[in-house]
Amino acid sequence: MPELTEQLTRPKASAIGYVFDVTVSTAQELDVVLNRADSLRKLFDPQQHGRIAIVLHGNELQLFQKGNYSANQLLVDKARMLDRDNIIDIKACQTMMRTLNIEQNELPSFIEQVPYAPVEIFRMKNHYNFTEVAPGLIRF
Repeated sequence: MPELTEQLTRPKASAIGYVFDVTVSTAQELDVVLNRADSLRKLFDPQQHGRIAIVLHGNELQLFQKGNYSANQLLVDKARMLDRDNIIDIKACQTMMRTLNIEQNELPSFIEQVPYAPVEIFRMKNHYNFTEVAPGLIRF
């Protein structure tokens, strides 16, 4: 994904951030996304390039449910560490959470819950000048 790395490491005139619209099917696919974010750690300075927001709105939300923590501990802990180190901000779509019967208190507190993923992505792009990273640049 050299084009993605180039896009993320090239300074923007007003570096606010990048938003990824993420819907994956498996823990392995989500792990690829998190590993890619982790690999940017050496190349990416959030102060210079802005923040990375990952908006989740698919079955991957179930991986973060407290009841599934033991099965997905490494994945959840990696996401928590990336959030703690200001590499990414993870957002969860509450509309999809309702569809999947996930209660608000079932997700870790480091995940910000937003009412509806498409509106959040629109808001970040149009009100906060985030750049949406094209889904085609994320390959599994």
